[in-house]
Amino acid sequence: MLRGACIFILPSLCSTACDTARDEALEVRIYGEEYIEEGLPVEIFVDGWSLRYDKFLVSVGGVAVAEKGSEPGLREPAFQVFDLTRASDGAGQEVASELVSLGRYDDTSFTIAPAADATAGNASAEDLALMVDGGFSVYVAGTATKGDVSKHFAWGFATHTDYSECESLADVRGGQPAVVQLTIHGDHLLYDDLYSKTPNVTFTLVAEADADNDGEVSQAELEAVDLRPLPNYQVGSTDIVDLWHFIEHLTTTLGHIDGEGHCKGTRTS
Repeated sequence: MLRGACIFILPSLCSTACDTARDEALEVRIYGEEYIEEGLPVEIFVDGWSLRYDKFLVSVGGVAVAEKGSEPGLREPAFQVFDLTRASDGAGQEVASELVSLGRYDDTSFTIAPAADATAGNASAEDLALMVDGGFSVYVAGTATKGDVSKHFAWGFATHTDYSECESLADVRGGQPAVVQLTIHGDHLLYDDLYSKTPNVTFTLVAEADADNDGEVSQAELEAVDLRPLPNYQVGSTDIVDLWHFIEHLTTTLGHIDGEGHCKGTRTS
């Protein structure tokens, strides 16, 4: 029998265990890319228009980031309103940050929905009140231009979309913050097909909806546009028949992850 035995922990094993347990920073940011911050250039349109957003407000919350199959290391349930037109030098706006254990955080979810108790992310007090009082999840305002013709719009939407199973790319290794980017695609609002993988970006039908030719395209004018006779503007199995509800549906496709990464989007209202 050994008496008075000493137990030694090898330094290399201790170092490995300590590294595994160490917490590092994980950030979630929301970004509208150049299309929202700088505008949609004529090159992406099929009909010669260009467009610049003056406001692109979103109410985002219910954020959770996890290693697939594990409980989230970061949760931010509260809703915040962001104006994605604000210049960010490609970094986007911070939604949340947390110290998490090392690992690959490849399972993210978030929600874009109206929130009566939302706070301002980077939105002004005026824009926060606009979103809360209007019950909006998304509000966009801007101007489209073709030659010497300009059409302004200001539209608020109350859709509720849960984005889940987002294949995020954050690899928390240490030394610098890892980032999950909630990417919002501003060109999607101008697609001419709800389900095609290669829809066109177009503004002509929206411009033609300006029945009184006052330069302002209103919700009522979009609701008056009947899509049923048109060869494009496909609506699949939905019961959508007018241009307003078509664009409203497109607001449920805005969310992506880390640029072009995909999420499962579920509209609940």
